[in-house]
Amino acid sequence: MPSIFQRLADLLRGRLPRSGFTPRWRPASPAGAGGGAAPAGPAVDPELASLYANLEVPYGADLETVRDGWKRLVRKYHPDLHGADPERQRVATELVKGLNQAFETLRRRLEANRRQTR
Repeated sequence: MPSIFQRLADLLRGRLPRSGFTPRWRPASPAGAGGGAAPAGPAVDPELASLYANLEVPYGADLETVRDGWKRLVRKYHPDLHGADPERQRVATELVKGLNQAFETLRRRLEANRRQTR
């Protein structure tokens, strides 16, 4: 389990470890040994992929899944849990700000997409 400092550094770099996590957009196994091309799928927006990864939810997840991932991570890294150490509390505050920003951006885009498909 990465420490809060490692997680903040990964969040600031825009990537998080994905151990045990296979996004929908990434094939489960590499293309065959014959060198064939990977199956064509929807284009992946790197900015969106980063936001989904920051919230540790699969790319293309619905709003409810995104909200659940955001809540789980905010409960885990909330600054109030690190009140005894001012440095850890500062890092946790920055981390939660990043999580909130990722959630808000995804929420707005998912709600806009839902309105467009109606």
